[in-house]
Amino acid sequence: MKTQMKKAIVMVTSILLGITSYAQEDISGTISNHNPDEKLIVSYDMISRNTEQLGTIYDDGNFNIPLDENYLTTIKEKAESAKAKAPEGWEMKFNTVASTFECPGGDTQFENGEAIVAGIPTPEITNLAGESVYAMLYAVNNPDIANWLYSYGQKNSAKGYYLQWFFVEEEASAKAECTMPTYTGNDNENYNNVTILNLELQKGWNIIKYDITEVFTDVNGKITPSKTEISRIDSPPDDLQWVIVR
Repeated sequence: MKTQMKKAIVMVTSILLGITSYAQEDISGTISNHNPDEKLIVSYDMISRNTEQLGTIYDDGNFNIPLDENYLTTIKEKAESAKAKAPEGWEMKFNTVASTFECPGGDTQFENGEAIVAGIPTPEITNLAGESVYAMLYAVNNPDIANWLYSYGQKNSAKGYYLQWFFVEEEASAKAECTMPTYTGNDNENYNNVTILNLELQKGWNIIKYDITEVFTDVNGKITPSKTEISRIDSPPDDLQWVIVR
C-alpha cells in the first residue's frame, strides 16, 4: 500500500474546492473528486503497526480530520506501550526540527533544533470496511503536484505548492538558502536545485507550505522542481485544492 484546524491540512491532497476558515482544531475541506464508496481517511501507524482512522469523508465530499492538541503526548504514550512489548534495547527515536527540516547541500541555522516534531502522514482513502482503494489525499493548488507526489517524483512536477501539518514540541526556527547541483541521468545534463527555508515554528500545530517556484525541464521533457521555498503559514490559501489521487 502506498505511503510522503476546525476551520482548516496536512500532509494530505485532492481536487477539491472549498475550505473552512482556519483554527487549530481540525483539518477540513471539500473533496470534489471523491467516490461515494470512499468514506474513511486512514494512515498506517509505524508505532502500533496498525492502520488507524484519521478522519471521515461525508456523502457531499466534505471531510474532517480532528487534530489532537496533545498529539506529541499521545505518540510518546504509544511509543512507551510499544517499547514494553519490544525486544530489549528497542527505543523509539523521534524526529526533531533539525532532522526534519535540514536543507540539503547547505548550512541550516536552527534555533531549538532539537525540539521534537511529529507530522501527519499522507492520508490514505478506504471504504467503510477499511479496504484500501489505493488512493491518497493531498493538499495542493495544482493537481499535477498531487500526481507528482503520488508517483514519488516519477511523474512531472509543476509550479505551485503543497501543504503538510506538523506538531512541534516547542517554538523553533530553521533558516537556510542552499543549492544542490543535480544530474538528470541524461549524460552530463544537470541543474541547480535550490531550497529556501524560512521557518518560524510555533508550539503545537503548524501548517508548512512547500512552494515550488521554479522547475527544470530536461532533454526528455521530464519536469522537476528546481526551486522550493518552505515556510509556515497561518491558514490555508484561498486557492487550496484537496485532491484524491488513485
